[in-house]
Amino acid sequence: MAKLELNKKLNDKSDTFIQKLSSEMFYQADFSSNFLEFKWIDEIEYACPYIDNIFTNPKVALVREEDVVKVERAKKISVSSIKDLSRHTHYIEKIDETTQEVTPSKILIERSEETFNTYENKFIFTLIYNLSRFIMKKEKELENIKVKDEKVLEYAATTHNGEEKINIELKITANEVPDSEKDRKNIKSIEEKLEEINERLEIINKFIFGWQRSELYETLDKANIAKVTSPIKRTNVILKNPNFQAAVKLWDFLQSYEESIKENKKEGLDTTGDGLLKSILDDAFLMEYFVLDSISSSKREQKKRISEYAIILMHQQIKRVISMLLSNGTIISEQEILNIIAEELKKEKNKTEIDGSEIKNKFKSAIDEYLEKAQNYL
Repeated sequence: MAKLELNKKLNDKSDTFIQKLSSEMFYQADFSSNFLEFKWIDEIEYACPYIDNIFTNPKVALVREEDVVKVERAKKISVSSIKDLSRHTHYIEKIDETTQEVTPSKILIERSEETFNTYENKFIFTLIYNLSRFIMKKEKELENIKVKDEKVLEYAATTHNGEEKINIELKITANEVPDSEKDRKNIKSIEEKLEEINERLEIINKFIFGWQRSELYETLDKANIAKVTSPIKRTNVILKNPNFQAAVKLWDFLQSYEESIKENKKEGLDTTGDGLLKSILDDAFLMEYFVLDSISSSKREQKKRISEYAIILMHQQIKRVISMLLSNGTIISEQEILNIIAEELKKEKNKTEIDGSEIKNKFKSAIDEYLEKAQNYL
């Protein structure tokens, strides 16, 4: 009977394995059949006619500019030009003594120009820019959507134990298989819903394409204007114009929708590297290395190595389980842990004894049968 002794060399290798381990984990669950919701397309469709009104009748601002130019370049003299000349007499080149006619060398001119560069137009430009990106993301999601629930776990790690460099790549997928007529009908109804959504998206994309080809959008795009950010300024136009009110409603919805998506990811539907879960995979990686390192052409050596690693594994797993329980707030005493170990030890011993007695009985039965047959020839 082998003694329960810890192989220090193998234990040091195992400790180095864990200490030098660098790993990454990615987990994703697409609960498509349960979490399909299309409120976003309803909100966009509602806002489209109102936004279209804004682009059909764009608001422009009249910008007045003043400039002092040489008199021969002035095409139109205004009252402001005369007033400015009276304040800047050094612009006067000469005055006719007979007619008192004034001849200036320079004069102030005014220019009026219409521009789309208003806060309201910059807001609507930014909204369409964001909406276009939002739709592209949704179209990609719809292309990759799974009708039934799918879970994916990916894990990759590398380490060394002082003697070898060890790598692992793992991918586990789980898909729910439809096993009833009800499930198949549910899949069909979801597929029909997705087809309907794609048709509605085609109409929305036609709106967006038209808006992006409008004079308002193209002018602001070429001007490379700074995009508007939240919170939106409540100007008179934005507050009182029903078209802009619908546009602001869509803006607020898209902002809150993106925030809700981020929150869902934080809650665990899509996560990278949860510390506790990743540590369990790290331990599994170590166990798999134990298997690899135990393989030997000599059955005796392999049995010895497995036993030595089993002792190390017992230490590792007891430590890991206790750490998991405590970190999750589970209260457990030392006696309870010892009772669990003692109970499992008792079960395994009984199982071994039963297995051993069955082998003895089978062996005895075979011998008796052989002796009985041999007796017939004596």
